[in-house]
Amino acid sequence: MVSYLVNNAGTSAYLAAGFAIISFAALFIFFAGVTVFGPINDFLSIFQMLFLIPVALALYQLLRSTAPTISLLTTAGAVLALAIIAVLQILLVVRIVTFEFTIRPILILGVVLGIWWLATGFLAFNSGALPTGLAWTSIIVGVSFMVIAVGFWIDGPQHPLAAIGFLVGAIASPVLAIWLGRLLS
Repeated sequence: MVSYLVNNAGTSAYLAAGFAIISFAALFIFFAGVTVFGPINDFLSIFQMLFLIPVALALYQLLRSTAPTISLLTTAGAVLALAIIAVLQILLVVRIVTFEFTIRPILILGVVLGIWWLATGFLAFNSGALPTGLAWTSIIVGVSFMVIAVGFWIDGPQHPLAAIGFLVGAIASPVLAIWLGRLLS
């Protein structure tokens, strides 16, 4: 099963990029006041998270020789965070839980994903397994995840840190996923 996911990580990365683009667009429309786009964003983010799991596993295969323990821990954390976020979003979409119930765990899990993207970038620098630009993009995505969480935790999506994080993430996340799609295909 894991080898199948790793072998198809390029396609999965492209799909994650597509869902990220549409999900961020829905999120920005929602923040502009069109409330119907909130649930659309929630639904789309389920797929974005699930399609990133094979990417995480493939990156682990590429980067584990550089720092086996760090790579294993951050990948395990990322896969777990991606799966939990997907489950929380499913529960939110089918109205088993409320947004208020999911927001704090998702923010914390977003920090876990930020740490994973940061570690991926730094491991890529050390290993030379990925292009330098991709390593920097991974670090930028990692920082954006953490900035979103901090800003949102302080004062919701209107906080400047959250807004900047969303904007940077909306650009950098799909770029990173598309780039990874090309490399992993």
